[in-house]
Amino acid sequence: MSEKINSLLQFLLGDIPTLHFFREVYGKSPLHIAGSADRFSHLFALSNLNAILNFSSLLYPRVRVTDHHNTIHKYDLINDKDRYSNNLNNELNRKKVLLAIARGGTLVYDRIQECHPPLESFVDQLGEETQTRVSVNGYYTARRTQGVNVHFDRHDVFAIQIHGSKRWFYREDSHVLSRAMRHQSVPPVDENFSGWQSVLLKQGDVFYCPRGIWHFTQTEENHSAHLALGWYPLTLGDWIKKLESHPEIGELLEEYVQQPCMKGTSMQNTTALDDLIDALRKEASRPFPPLTRPRPYLELE
Repeated sequence: MSEKINSLLQFLLGDIPTLHFFREVYGKSPLHIAGSADRFSHLFALSNLNAILNFSSLLYPRVRVTDHHNTIHKYDLINDKDRYSNNLNNELNRKKVLLAIARGGTLVYDRIQECHPPLESFVDQLGEETQTRVSVNGYYTARRTQGVNVHFDRHDVFAIQIHGSKRWFYREDSHVLSRAMRHQSVPPVDENFSGWQSVLLKQGDVFYCPRGIWHFTQTEENHSAHLALGWYPLTLGDWIKKLESHPEIGELLEEYVQQPCMKGTSMQNTTALDDLIDALRKEASRPFPPLTRPRPYLELE
């Protein structure tokens, strides 16, 4: 980590020094960062969320309502016509969305930064400073409601509380990042929340949740709106996938490692494997291309 302080990251971290965060916290443990109620009002507020919801089309699945039982379907949120029309229709009915929230659902709006220029500018600059892809989802949950089901994320999350409050429950438990959660044992939640730690986020607070940490949320006496800022550093899998379009590596990946009618269960063509490893090492010694690119805009004259 460079000694240079990334100003927007430092803004997120508040009084926690950036270098301390990377040395002692990043990828290791959750962190609650308290802040003043108006800390993020210049970036995004509840009024901005309301404007987006009321003055743009709400298209599923980018916009959806979910609950901790995963029982809310698209068909509960659209104008119900016939089976064919329902399959084609992804535009949500605002009254049905509101009713689903009132009944215990959580509103989710993916990539909400694309709907609000100040937030998108912040996301683009933060991504450039940290050389990491960044995206933001918006969430709204009514009071006295459990949020989405117990899960872990495959990326780090900074939860930014922009309205009301929400309690985050979290715990370290066994998991496999590369495996779908439906095939893994989910930590139980009893009435005493045994084995879980929790923190109450109030407006202006930030909660850093490392990837792989099991968590769920619950509101108490206040409604809640928060932004989940996801950090997506390049993984080894991402890097190799990008290299599939590399001429030399792409050709090597087309090499057969097993031939028809040949006995043996192990790899037959190890020369191709050696060549691929050499090519990957060569690429690994080169600088990474820019990881973040602002999305294209239309500008009419």
